[in-house]
Formats: sequence, C-alpha cells, structure tokens
Amino acid sequence: MEIMLEAKDAGDWAYRGEGAANLVLAYTGSFPPFVGKVLRVRKITRNGAEYDNGFSGLSKHECLLWDELASAPSREMAEHLYVKNVMSPLLGSNNVDAGVRVLVGKEFLESVESNVLSERPSWRVNDAKTNTECVSALLLSDLSLFPGSVFNKEFCITVEIKPKCGFLPVSDLIADENSVKKSISRFQMHQALKFHQGKISELSKYDPLDLFSKSIERVNKALTDLYLTPQNNFRVFLNGSLVYGGLGGVPSSNNHLTGETFEELLKCVIQSDDGSRTTKFLELIAETVFRSRLLDRLLKAQMLDTLDIEGAIHAYYNAVSQSCKVCSKFRQVEEKLAERYAGIHSDPFSKSLKVVKDYLIAATAKDLSMMISLRPTDKGDLESLDDTVILKSTRQSFKYKASFLDLDRKPLKKMEYYYELDQKIVRSYSQISKTTHHPGRVA
Repeated sequence: MEIMLEAKDAGDWAYRGEGAANLVLAYTGSFPPFVGKVLRVRKITRNGAEYDNGFSGLSKHECLLWDELASAPSREMAEHLYVKNVMSPLLGSNNVDAGVRVLVGKEFLESVESNVLSERPSWRVNDAKTNTECVSALLLSDLSLFPGSVFNKEFCITVEIKPKCGFLPVSDLIADENSVKKSISRFQMHQALKFHQGKISELSKYDPLDLFSKSIERVNKALTDLYLTPQNNFRVFLNGSLVYGGLGGVPSSNNHLTGETFEELLKCVIQSDDGSRTTKFLELIAETVFRSRLLDRLLKAQMLDTLDIEGAIHAYYNAVSQSCKVCSKFRQVEEKLAERYAGIHSDPFSKSLKVVKDYLIAATAKDLSMMISLRPTDKGDLESLDDTVILKSTRQSFKYKASFLDLDRKPLKKMEYYYELDQKIVRSYSQISKTTHHPGRVA
C-alpha cells in the first residue's frame, strides 16, 4: 500500500497494547483503508540493541535456517514473510492475517512515541521505545472487532487468550532430575517461579492441558481459571474497547472491570438472570473454542518441538558451528552426561538445522494469542453452519471469527536463553515443591 504516514496522522492512532517487540495502535480516524485496522510498530530496547534497518537482520546462520526469508530486503519484510510463508500455512490462512506493510515517516513514529507515552506501562517504557528508524509498519485487521462490524455498526464481543504450551514433553533427552517436566505443565511451573520472584501477586490455576484436552468440561475449567486470574493471558473487548484483563502485557491481575461490573456488562450479550451471565459467557467461549478446532492446528505446530530444549540446544550448537557449552559443563561433572547427547552432535548439519528450525516455530506457537470475536445472530437451528455457535442454555446463536496473532519469529540467538530459562524454571519448581504440597497452587 503506497501510503506514507506522517506526523499529522499520528493523532488518529490510539494505544491498544504492546508486547516485547511491538507497539500496537488502533485506528480512530475515518480514512476507509485504515478503519477497523491496527498498526504494529517495531520497538527498540533502550540500550539500542536492535537491528540495522538497511538489512534483513538475519545472521549468516539464520539465513541458512530461514532460506525462505534470507532474500528479504529488511528485517521488517523478513518478519512479514515469516508470518505469511511459515506460520500461516501451519495454522490455516483463514485464521491468520499476515497484514500489509505501510510506509511510516520518522516524524510519525516520533509523534506516536510521544502521544502514547503516558498510557504505556512504566516497565515497558523503561525497557524499550518506538524504533523511529523503521521505514514501514504492519497494518492488520483489528481482531477485537468482528469483520465488517465497524462499517455495519454491529455489536461485537471478543476474547483474547494466550493458550501457552498445550502438551507435556516426552523426549528421552530430558535429564532424569528434570523429569517433572513430563508430568507438570510448563505454564504451572513458570507460575511458581514468577510468584517466587514477586513478578505476580497471585498464582493462576489455569493449566493449558485443560484447554487442549478436547473435554468440554476441562475447557470450561480452563476458561474459568483464566477469567479468575487473567494476568496477561485473558482479555475481553467490547466493540473494540478493552473491558476486562490487563493492558500492555502487564503480568499482574489488572482488570478494567470487577466481576460484578463485568456481569452487568454482559446483559447486552447473554440473555440470562443476574449472577449467571459470566458463567454462561465462559461456556459460550468454551463452545466456540471446541467448535472452531483452532487448538488442533495450534497443538500440531507446538509439537514440532520433539526433542525439548534439552535436546534442541545441542542441535543449536551444531547449527552455529560452535563447541557445545552444555556438554562442556556436563564433562566437568561426569563424562557420561555428555555422552548422552553424542548422538545429536554426530547428526548431519541439515538435520540439526531442521531440529532448531522446528523448535523456533514451535516457540512462536507456544507464545501466540488467539482471538475469538462473536456477534449475536438470529435465533434458529444454525449449528450446521461452520461459523456459528449455539449457547444451548439460553438458546442464543452467535457468529464467530477465530484468529491467531502475535506470530513473531524467535531469534536464533535466543536458544541459549530458552535453555537457561528452562533449567531455572525446573530448578525453582523442584525447590518450591519441597516446601509445599501443591507448589503450583501456592496461596
């Protein structure tokens, strides 16, 4: 789209939220091509550790890993191609909006940075700022709105969920002392670490294994647990405005509405008595998750991680042609520990590349968000329609649209970070479990 956003346009873009790598702005103006859209703008860390805008940002090893992205003229284009050519085929093109690039001027980005500064969480501000050297940003459909609802002025309610990893690893390369990973979900173990570090004030009872279970009762439980402790894993939008859950990826329970107020708000969604609407709304989302089968595709992408990070880290050192630091540490303790991974280090280079590539794709799938937008439709037996869900307890029909977002490519250099974090999570969980009967449920 040959449109250049300039300083005069900055006032039409409002803060919607942000993640580690991007700032998300919602369009509030009246220019038809932008109505119902959001803009994803790259951020840069305060120490400037980002990328040179003039090249793809892929290292020579990443070019081997992502041959389908190596020809991209900029990192921004490489990220776009990753969503379009890697993640979209895996998750379904109907469920992914790869977006389009729009040109942005430096003055526009500087104005946006100034305009949204007061709305951003302080810890995000301290960590990173808008990258004003970018020449383009990604224009996407606003998934908090039902397609076409802006123009038709139709009512819409949307739930954003971060499902996280939905399976337990079974890799033989997991160390014996880390076998707890095979019985407790990564999310629950990480909750225990975050609580211990003071990063969260309350532990979530949510377990991704419930959400991915294919049992409607367990899916209901998962959504109830997410609602009760949303952290940055559960948000609700009404006609595009955030009404429940955290803002800007804040890990704490920062709800815009209390439970009672949310119950009152649902009057326009759920035709039921006071006190039961929230429960029925969560049942509606569970039915939609169940019916959309979105999690089936997602789980398949997540399970590209077949060796767990404890195996993939060895393939990583093969891929970057470095001596394995993990095996070096093992040799200092016991030679047999290093010998356990000798098989991976003797694998062909191409196989190591595939292991690492699959692991990083899976890492994207474990960290993405899922958006489910609903709008009421005429009553009737519409269950045969693919995009319709029935809330049987109220005999209401809803059209739904389910999508994935936050499909960022994970940098190759993060493999070492992933390994260290994994070991820290397991160690912390194991230590905490010695002092409490239910470490994942610490009060």
